[in-house]
Amino acid sequence: MKRRFLLPIVALLLMSSCMRPNKEPGLSVEGKAMDTLSQKNYEYIFTLRLTVSESKRLIAKGIAVNKEVRERLENGMVIITLGTTNTYIAEELAGLDTPRGSFVTGRIYPGYKEDFQKGMKRHSEIVLVKGKMADMSYTDALAKMEPQDIVFKGANMLNYAKRQAAVCVGAPDGGTVAKLRRYTDNGRGRWICPVGLEKSTAQDLFEIQKITNNSSAERKNTVKLNVTEGNVYTEIEAVKEFADVDVFVTAKGGVDGAEGGVSLLVCGSKVEVQKVEAVVRQVSGEPDFLKK
Repeated sequence: MKRRFLLPIVALLLMSSCMRPNKEPGLSVEGKAMDTLSQKNYEYIFTLRLTVSESKRLIAKGIAVNKEVRERLENGMVIITLGTTNTYIAEELAGLDTPRGSFVTGRIYPGYKEDFQKGMKRHSEIVLVKGKMADMSYTDALAKMEPQDIVFKGANMLNYAKRQAAVCVGAPDGGTVAKLRRYTDNGRGRWICPVGLEKSTAQDLFEIQKITNNSSAERKNTVKLNVTEGNVYTEIEAVKEFADVDVFVTAKGGVDGAEGGVSLLVCGSKVEVQKVEAVVRQVSGEPDFLKK
């Protein structure tokens, strides 16, 4: 009798355990369990507020001290393609000193304004071989890349949680990014994508790429997208070049020059966070891109 009574109870217990929702700890953008992070006892917390131009300068400074980049500057090749964030990278790595806007190709600016590049001579991509400027075309440099060599190409959209970035492409042949991917997608060189958190979106960029690239709809002022994954370099990565800290986004945007800016929560020991504060002083007050 006891056995007959117990069997239904065991069956019900098994069913209830199977029906329970599978509760996994939420993951942060860096893949760490948020439950674990929230239990950390940080010694020091600092809020870092960056304008768009300060973010670009910070990204460039982070890249300039990155160990892998430094190694390629000493022993290999680094290619810097045209772009706004890449302008700052070229200034840090190659001492670029040209009118702002000349080291830019595709660009997004207010529709009511005249193109800032009008009448401006465009600079070519920069190729550094063992840290020195090389008289070499972009195409030739790509063909000579070794597996560990680096090419910098920025993006127009970012999904940081998925580590995705999307480049707007207007050229019929796919432009700069299509040329580099013929090599980097096959292990010839590495594409690092510097992109600011101002360009963040929650959209899956591969899904948006399907719409822009595969639609048969009539196009008007619409470009295609080229999406990459896993190679983004933002303000978060830049901060971590200088200190052993945790970094979280706590606010986006603002007013009085902070439009498009980002606020970052920097957490860790007092010594490590103060290292970040020192770097912030170096980028603080960076002029707007076209007001250098």
